[in-house]
Amino acid sequence: MEKISIMMVLMFVLSYGVMVTIAQEVRFTKPNPNDTWYGLPLPPQPRPGYYKYLGDCIDKTTQACGIQIIDAIFEGNLLKDHDCRAKVLEAGYLCNRALSYTLGKFDAFKSEASYIVQSSNDIFDDISKKV
Repeated sequence: MEKISIMMVLMFVLSYGVMVTIAQEVRFTKPNPNDTWYGLPLPPQPRPGYYKYLGDCIDKTTQACGIQIIDAIFEGNLLKDHDCRAKVLEAGYLCNRALSYTLGKFDAFKSEASYIVQSSNDIFDDISKKV
């Protein structure tokens, strides 16, 4: 009987950990209406399948990391979070370039397009040098 109760406690702890992890993922993947880009229409695709490619790039990071990246671009800071830096590297240079290019195509950010691309490149270069 004691083995059963120990197993039940262990299963409860493991289940709780899984539920907390899932709840955090759900919280980070929901769109946030306070985000600057929330609700903006997407610019036209430069070629068919481009947004699928961007979606695959974005899937390599989390929303929390994406927010850190956007903050770093617009604040002129470098990414300090180690996990986020690793995710940016995993996504790769072309992904970084495509995402910054697309961000600069939104009407709200067109005037800052060259700054966005340059800042994003600087962030990626900083991350790659420290590997």
